[in-house]
Amino acid sequence: MNCYILTGGRSARMGRSKSELFLDRILAAAAPLFDELVAVQQPRGEVLSIRTIFDDGGGAPLFGVARALEDAGERAFILAVDYPMITTALLREFRSRVETSAAPVVAPVWRGIPQPLCAGYDPAVIPLIHRRVEQRKLDLLGLMEEAAAETFVYDGPELLNVNTPAELEEAEKRR
Repeated sequence: MNCYILTGGRSARMGRSKSELFLDRILAAAAPLFDELVAVQQPRGEVLSIRTIFDDGGGAPLFGVARALEDAGERAFILAVDYPMITTALLREFRSRVETSAAPVVAPVWRGIPQPLCAGYDPAVIPLIHRRVEQRKLDLLGLMEEAAAETFVYDGPELLNVNTPAELEEAEKRR
């Protein structure tokens, strides 16, 4: 199973590239577990230190998920670059859940919020993604609902999603 790391966000709230800040941490956590690590960027984004593919330029993470699944051709793990506290142990647990589930999407729920950018996806959802794009329904939570995703609760600090300097400060205090 490959892990696709979505790195194409604008980082507007952070004020600097989250890839520069967190990619090395994400790679270190994921490398022992996955066959290949692949960066998914928006068009005209930078090519990173790992194989980099580019999405269709729609701006929403849904486009990155679709591009990753098209590249993988099989179940894949999708991970956003803004989870700097993610660990190998946690990814191992999540990967195991993805591999043993028949659901087309398997995602944790952290503090009551589903985490579709730290989840396993089956390429069977590609037609559903294309249909949702045609309908201009670009939200991943809607995709999870339509695909009848399997979810599970995980409340550990590893799923702190960092998008602002204040959240980065909180994450650094927890390290």
